Amino acid sequence: MPTTSTTVADSQGTTFTFDGNTFAAKNLKVKTSKGIFDTTPLSASGGVRTYQGSSLKDVEISCEYWGSTAPTIGTVAAITSSMAGISGNAICESFELTAAVGELIVGNMTLKIST
Repeated sequence: MPTTSTTVADSQGTTFTFDGNTFAAKNLKVKTSKGIFDTTPLSASGGVRTYQGSSLKDVEISCEYWGSTAPTIGTVAAITSSMAGISGNAICESFELTAAVGELIVGNMTLKIST
């Protein structure tokens, strides 16, 4: 029986840039969401709720990377990652640094796309 080779996409060598710094990504997660609003009238007692979607979307990026480069919280700067298809401006919402014995230093930041 002939074997068929299947190529599996991987993220080895992924980098991203934020605020002029290039980071070696351990993982990069992009979450897109839209708000949902309850539009049920108060007179609908016993009925089914109704909802309406927001016209705006939220894009949150969680980045875990090797190194100790620390972004400034609240900074709005350019972000790009060709692997994740990200480009634009983002604001740094949070940052943490983990240093463990025998391990590489790992930074973790949460960004939100801001236009």
